[in-house]
Amino acid sequence: MSLDAQIQASIGGFELDLQITVASGELVAVLGPNGAGKTSLLRVLAGLTPLGAGRVTLDGVVLEDQTAGVRVAAEQRPIGMVFQDYLLFPHLSVVENVAFGLRSRGTRRAAALEVATRWLERVGLATYAHRKPGSLSGGQAQRVALARALATSPALLLMDEPMAALDASTRVELRRELRHQLESFVGVRLVVTHDPVEAMAMADRLVILEHGRMLQSGTPAEVAQRPRSRYVGDLVGVNLYRGRAHDNVIALNDGGSLTVAEAADGDVFVVVHPRTVALYRTRPDGTPRNVWEGRASNLDLQGDRVRVRLEGSPSIVAEVTPAAVRDLGLDRGDTVWIGVKATEVVVYAA
Repeated sequence: MSLDAQIQASIGGFELDLQITVASGELVAVLGPNGAGKTSLLRVLAGLTPLGAGRVTLDGVVLEDQTAGVRVAAEQRPIGMVFQDYLLFPHLSVVENVAFGLRSRGTRRAAALEVATRWLERVGLATYAHRKPGSLSGGQAQRVALARALATSPALLLMDEPMAALDASTRVELRRELRHQLESFVGVRLVVTHDPVEAMAMADRLVILEHGRMLQSGTPAEVAQRPRSRYVGDLVGVNLYRGRAHDNVIALNDGGSLTVAEAADGDVFVVVHPRTVALYRTRPDGTPRNVWEGRASNLDLQGDRVRVRLEGSPSIVAEVTPAAVRDLGLDRGDTVWIGVKATEVVVYAA
């Protein structure tokens, strides 16, 4: 079973133009900045937004093909969707909400309620079956929405920001539970998220969208090692630059240059991990091949590290310990020397 879609669609003034393939059992997370087209992609696959051109096939069955004049209506597609705000019906009980998809497909009431009850048992909410959605917590509502989507035995499961409505204290626990529930689903799984931690923890593969197009696709490790846009660099927490290499020197597009250990030529991406950036109060002696002055514009404590954003040529983010910040007497607005070893600079073709 697999999803194969070549999509061209116009939503208002926004253009979506990409190709995506997802295999059965594979969990793909779609990420991108606001306005990248993530939710639009799900709506096109679900049949809620028509294609302008292209083709969508699921398990070899054509759901939409503009050239052939084929378009299966949304309610007839073997697709389950979990919306960002869950969209539970407030006037129906929890079990009736879960049974709704089956009832809308013609399943008799008694049979639909029996299946819905089994799904509520699987997600640990059997005792809430006859309550109304308004009495549920965010995490409980999320599980009901997931059970409703899975109760119809869809070939494709679409999830739009399934953790967005949850507070931080429940998100980690529900992420583990969601992953557990999805492991038993044999169909195609596609989740939209804005949270890189969520994506890295759950997904087998990441798809990065920008401006309605696929910018990058790969495993979380592949994307983290070789980001191809500033958004992805920020997403995985590294310094990403673009420049032109000549021998062992790279002239960066946004100003400044970096010396690297291995010679290269042409347009390249450059990655410097924040933990490899050293800070000094005076110009350092010794080994760093790349040394320049910068001004600390922001210090952000994250767990046992402090991310220091430094304006300079180039601007860069360093990650140091709180003890190092104290030893340097570092505060916002202070000028420091920045050092990066040539061997710590990663270069690959743009």
